[in-house]
Amino acid sequence: MEPLIEAKKLNFVYNKGKDNEFQALINVSLKIYPEELVIFFGPSGCGKSTLLNIIAGLEIPQSGNIVVSGKEVSTMDKKEFVYYHRKSIGMIYQAYNLINSLSVLDNVALPQIFLNIKKREREKKALKLLERFGIIKQAKKIPVELSGGQQQRIGIARAIINDPDIILADEPIGNLDSVSAKNVLEILKNELNEKEKKTIILVTHNPEYLEYGDRIFYMKDGMVTRETVPREKYKAELDQSKTFAKAPTAELEDMMRVYKGLTPEQINIIIMPYKARLFAHHFITNRNMEETRIFEDAIQKKLLHTISSKDFFNLLDRPYQDGGVGLDKRTAEKIFRKVNRKIRIAHYIYRKGHQRKDKQGKHKKITNEEKARKLTFYLLKTYYGSYKEEVSDIMLSRLGLAVNERLFQGLNKAGFLNFLDKPFKDGGVGLNSKTARAITEEIELILILGYGIEQNMRNKDNSLLSSESTDKHKADIANRLIHDA
Repeated sequence: MEPLIEAKKLNFVYNKGKDNEFQALINVSLKIYPEELVIFFGPSGCGKSTLLNIIAGLEIPQSGNIVVSGKEVSTMDKKEFVYYHRKSIGMIYQAYNLINSLSVLDNVALPQIFLNIKKREREKKALKLLERFGIIKQAKKIPVELSGGQQQRIGIARAIINDPDIILADEPIGNLDSVSAKNVLEILKNELNEKEKKTIILVTHNPEYLEYGDRIFYMKDGMVTRETVPREKYKAELDQSKTFAKAPTAELEDMMRVYKGLTPEQINIIIMPYKARLFAHHFITNRNMEETRIFEDAIQKKLLHTISSKDFFNLLDRPYQDGGVGLDKRTAEKIFRKVNRKIRIAHYIYRKGHQRKDKQGKHKKITNEEKARKLTFYLLKTYYGSYKEEVSDIMLSRLGLAVNERLFQGLNKAGFLNFLDKPFKDGGVGLNSKTARAITEEIELILILGYGIEQNMRNKDNSLLSSESTDKHKADIANRLIHDA
């Protein structure tokens, strides 16, 4: 397949020849293919917005080429460039860039004026888009009367009203709360990319949203430092490799590419400092750097089984001046219990060939459903305590299904969070957003913690949340959850 967009050795310098000269791009080369959702990711000042502006033709590189649909952007004549902006690309901005003296309807319809579309026709099309994005009731208002999320949906409607093939989105969620950001991202991914097959380039500095991308270009200091591809793109490679096992989280996927060829157990030793750092971030946030380092070291020893429980607790409780973390006894006991619980549940989930005795005293292999059920109750007790009063049987069964999906059926972090946060009446678990996010992060920590212990996470059963799942299978799991509760 030919690339839709290709950058070749782009170099761009701001204020060239002046005291404040700054090279924003250094020999950047990349290819973007039709119908992809690509993310430019990196910190402020890394060059991602400059690269987007060059693709849009708003900046001209000092050297290198940008080719879109087989045409070099910098060599377009005036007529070609006008057509390129009116029909080929649509732009979405962080600050919305709406005209506050115009109504919402007129803002959306504005690009149609430059195509000489009659007023009735362009307003009809604009109203259709406003209805599609759930803001038709705001059509006669001016933008400043609306929320940030609503204004950005107006910006999206304006960007696509001329039906461009390419959408350039420069930090479109930078000014939005988490709920509005999620809504905008789902419009970009589900509506525009997957349904309408538009090619989308999204600029962001927030790692939470990387899961929406088909490919991610990581940028730093004006350079593309690496490119990652999602699971679906290299699934065949994973299936053919015995040592490059499936990673439970996106972070581990990136690490596994670096250490491809090693066994999960070998990778586990290498990434142990990473696990310890995650634990430290999860449990302590107000200690100094040295105390945090001591805690990370203690956690690492605990995970490697090179420290006894007694010595581990003493390290937590011991004053900083004596080489400890310096926690008070009550806090040390609390963290000690929580760490042990997390390690136990991670071992339970990841252990291969784990058995239990049934009522007849026979040894039975613990199934994936039992592991998911155990983790479900662990999560409920962790975040609800006496959960039976707050969580209905149906909520419990839905949560159990989602946990099973996350562990064994390939449901990613974003999909899991979405299902937990989705209103109960719409088929979701119906948890409040804060609890849904906390449970999602808890599972991420457990998945990363357990990785490398023993790898037996592949399950050939059909997805429990997919259309192929049988109602009987769902009902069986739900009934077991309710019975065990």
